[in-house]
Amino acid sequence: MKNKNLLLIEDDVRLGSLIASFLHQHHFQVTHLTRGFNIYDLDDQIEFDLIVCDVMLPDIHGFKLFSLLQKHFHCPIIYLTACGKSDDHIKGLQLGARDYIVKPIDPNVLLARITSCLRQSGKTERPKTTIKIKDLLLDKKLKSAYLGAKKLALTKFDFDLLYVLAEHHGEALNREFLFHATVGREYDGLDRTVDARTMRLRKKIADLNIPGLVIETIWGKGYAFSYRTMTA
Repeated sequence: MKNKNLLLIEDDVRLGSLIASFLHQHHFQVTHLTRGFNIYDLDDQIEFDLIVCDVMLPDIHGFKLFSLLQKHFHCPIIYLTACGKSDDHIKGLQLGARDYIVKPIDPNVLLARITSCLRQSGKTERPKTTIKIKDLLLDKKLKSAYLGAKKLALTKFDFDLLYVLAEHHGEALNREFLFHATVGREYDGLDRTVDARTMRLRKKIADLNIPGLVIETIWGKGYAFSYRTMTA
């Protein structure tokens, strides 16, 4: 039987090495990354059967990384973290993680949880390709956006940015996150591509003059897309 290919994202080098070594002994191929955005350094053709991801990473919060992992790798995701609060546990599962494991954990129990997840999964998940918020429909496959029956005139860059913002509806996303998600490389701290694209998309959204449909600047945090029901 072919060895399962697992991606481990864990910033604790020693712990990550121990986990990788243990899983290797049980016939797993393990790729270990210490930072979330290092996924962009991986071969585009690589496929994983499962991802085990920490929550408190040095470059991006594991919860925000979730949508990027789903975008690039169509497989189940397990959180392995020291964050044991019930709110974090619930948040991780609500995002779509198959399991939420609190460290420390016995290696054999970790192996059992991983094996169980793979068994339940059976095959890789199909990626989510549409988002619907009220009468706004975004189709990722077609790179098309509709408001009711009206197709919006958006460029590929407009659509990609809108899709990422809509995935995190109502949540402030910083420039670094949006740059990685839409440009696909590491942010150097100076590039203003995201700001320019956001301003252009914001104008197109504003020109629609749809009550409650807006891209906001959240000072000190980033940009947030929302489509709210307006009340009198």
